Amino acid sequence: MYQLLGDVDPAELTNAEVYPLRWGEPGALEWDRHWYDDLAQFLEAAAEAEDAVLVWLD
Repeated sequence: MYQLLGDVDPAELTNAEVYPLRWGEPGALEWDRHWYDDLAQFLEAAAEAEDAVLVWLD
């Protein structure tokens, strides 16, 4: 289930200058869906297998 941005206010993201800085555009909260769905599936599989996941944000 896609709940990553369920309680997010686009105005708050704009005020906080959160990338990609286009939160006022229609559909802006959906920009990451194609990455999120695959990532969620990957992390769920890792959790079920009790595997660790290393995430590097650069």
